Amino acid sequence: MSETLATVGLEGAKFNAAVGWFAEERVFKNDFLVDLSVSYEVKERLSDDLNDGIDYMQLHAICAKAFELEAFLIESIAQNVLEAIKMRFVNINEINICIKKFHPPVKAEIAASFVKLCFKK
Repeated sequence: MSETLATVGLEGAKFNAAVGWFAEERVFKNDFLVDLSVSYEVKERLSDDLNDGIDYMQLHAICAKAFELEAFLIESIAQNVLEAIKMRFVNINEINICIKKFHPPVKAEIAASFVKLCFKK
């Protein structure tokens, strides 16, 4: 028996937040870019009812809430987003999140640092 997986997500969601190991990063904040995809099994066929799927506006709200809290590592933000999605949407098969941090405080020419997490049921 075959199954259909639907994927909903955000690409390039921008946030400015107090996340960083150094105190200056938490005071002056930094820019972040989130790419997020969430997959779920479609039982029979895709519905035209938003309640039957994953609402990407709720995904954005979950990310925004995670970035409101001061954190030392982007890994913590990614983990909090992943856990909140798993709690909100129980029918999830897979979650992929990548958070990029622009202008990391290193003495090198780096466009961004990033963290990726992948959850598979």
